[in-house]
Amino acid sequence: MLGARLRSLTTRLLLPLSWRRDDQHVAQTLKRFSDVEFDSAWQYLNAMKHVPQPSVQRLLFENLLEEMEHADAFLTLSHGLARQRIAGEQAARVALVDSAEDIPYFLAYAHESERSIALQFDGYARACGRRDEVADVFRAIALDETTHEQNARASLVALIGNEAAARRLHLKVKFARTWQAWTRGSKRIGDALFALIVGAVFVGAGLLFGRACRRRIDGGGRQ
Repeated sequence: MLGARLRSLTTRLLLPLSWRRDDQHVAQTLKRFSDVEFDSAWQYLNAMKHVPQPSVQRLLFENLLEEMEHADAFLTLSHGLARQRIAGEQAARVALVDSAEDIPYFLAYAHESERSIALQFDGYARACGRRDEVADVFRAIALDETTHEQNARASLVALIGNEAAARRLHLKVKFARTWQAWTRGSKRIGDALFALIVGAVFVGAGLLFGRACRRRIDGGGRQ
């Protein structure tokens, strides 16, 4: 929860600076959001095949339909802002559910993910500045994601039949997501430091070799 709030605050501070560049940059970002929402819809559809309970299937299907609406809303905004064609990203889709045994963890993961997304989208809405049509879509989707979070939680408790067990599984998912986020962040920091060190080495070597070459040239000229 704290990580999501920090990301929301970071978004509110940095997004206006990033989105000042041009409409094409904003359009590409919105297209990526559309792709993510479409993947979420696909994950819900895939999970439905492994759920025998009609009530849980219904909740998953309701989430699926709204995720499709979100994907379409982001795509419409993207096309409206784009000044040139936006190339699609062909990424391999990884199924989060392969069997009925995966469903409880998937529901706990959906519960935590949807809550995090709702906070992030609220941050995006606050950071959109004068792009009112974009902010309105983020606000509307943030409200939907809150409902998705509640649906996933209710489905998890109904499936497991035990509030305490659902809470433990949710904590397990939160720990896993926090670890993944820390790993990704550490990798980015490590990559940035490596690039900085390599850049400094090249600059230093260039200065040293440049001075050595100038000495040789100067020495040869005096001879």
